[in-house]
Amino acid sequence: MRHLTSAIAAVALASAASVFAQQQTPAPAQPPAPAQPPATEQAPKSTVTGCVMQAKTTDGGTAFILARAEGGSATTYVLGGSSQSESNWSANVNKKVEVTGPVQEPASAAGADPKVLRPPLIIVESVKVVAQSCS
Repeated sequence: MRHLTSAIAAVALASAASVFAQQQTPAPAQPPAPAQPPATEQAPKSTVTGCVMQAKTTDGGTAFILARAEGGSATTYVLGGSSQSESNWSANVNKKVEVTGPVQEPASAAGADPKVLRPPLIIVESVKVVAQSCS
């Protein structure tokens, strides 16, 4: 009788271990997800008209912005793009221009200084001077 009880206990223990092992099998490997394209490829292109201004950044650098903007979701944009277009911004300061390109909204940073303006960035793909002054 003692052997029968031991045999039943051994079978029950082996069955429990088998069930536990089946529940713990890892899922089959998933193929890697395709890489997300940069935000500039996902953002729709916008055409915005405004005045090119030079501004100081919080780190003491210089940035060019599009102020009094019309045709977009904001009234001010940071102008970005290739280094060649950035070198031309100084020649267009205080001129009214029309720019086209994808717009990137600024990331909201927790604890960011509320006094610091963080306008959207427009990656300029084309520029057209529409007036020689901003008045």
